[in-house]
Amino acid sequence: SFTKKLSTMADEKAWNLWHGCRKYSEGCLNCYMYALDVIHGVPEKSAIITQTKDVQKPLVRNRSGNFKIPPGFALRVNMTSDTFIEEADKWRDEMWSIIRTRKDVLFYLLTKRAARIAANLPRNWGDGYENVLLNITCENQRAFNERWPVFREIPAKHKGMNLAPLIGGIDISPAVSSGQIEHIDLAGESYGGLRPCHYEWVKFVSDSCRASGINFVFNSTGTIFIKDGKRYQINSKKTQAMQAFKSGLSYYHGPVEYRLFDPYDGHLLQPCELYTVRYNVYRCLTCTSMETCVGCTDCGSCKKVLLVDKKSIYEIRNTGEKYRFFVHSEQSNGLINIIESS
Repeated sequence: SFTKKLSTMADEKAWNLWHGCRKYSEGCLNCYMYALDVIHGVPEKSAIITQTKDVQKPLVRNRSGNFKIPPGFALRVNMTSDTFIEEADKWRDEMWSIIRTRKDVLFYLLTKRAARIAANLPRNWGDGYENVLLNITCENQRAFNERWPVFREIPAKHKGMNLAPLIGGIDISPAVSSGQIEHIDLAGESYGGLRPCHYEWVKFVSDSCRASGINFVFNSTGTIFIKDGKRYQINSKKTQAMQAFKSGLSYYHGPVEYRLFDPYDGHLLQPCELYTVRYNVYRCLTCTSMETCVGCTDCGSCKKVLLVDKKSIYEIRNTGEKYRFFVHSEQSNGLINIIESS
């Protein structure tokens, strides 16, 4: 099965061609990649940009000669660096070449370096590749004011934004009213960072997305969350995610249409030819990004796994059955209901 094929591939939902980054703006102060490198005992690697062994990952085949990454799957690109960082200029053409080859796979690109996008797109980019989701990160109004006007002028088939870590309120009206943005992610600061995220900031973004029919995912409160003037410190990342889910602020307008093509003969792939998404009810039931995720690959990291389809997730959420699957491992300090929607 596909899940067994992927189980041997580290972080199967990511494609990190290079590792390491230089801190670029306020949002980088408590970078998660730097924090994870400390946890892994290699802090010296964080600020050195090096190519990884994962460059050819989308082209790896199994014993049957088929690609291990199946049609319709989505890969997050360079999540331990920045796709448009200067040090990677010599490697980026190879990345674009592989993306063109795997025109049946979605590639999620995220950058703070909006000013470097235009000059580093492939020559045949045109109005964008069908299988590339181009995204910028904005952590506060200053970053948005700097990056959005530049990003607005970049042609792309699919555009999104990541407001994380959100350390200041942002008026995203110019972006959501442009008709260019399909998806917005948002999260507070964690990984040792203690700059607060405010409920009102999140709700403004949520309301703006609802009004414009844009998918919005509130991934996490972050460690310090402020609502109704009260300051909550939520140390567990699981609880941060659960609070985001219980807030009801995420909004799913509907699926985005992607045109993916067979890498061999170029025909437009039909839904029946694409990877079938399944979800682990024990983990995905309360995940705010469930609707926009590629689901569970049964990688072996979860102790309990029960794979179901999206319809089943909705049915369980809407019935008393959901309480059989909720995992409340951190219920201390009365935090479980602090931001539940009212």
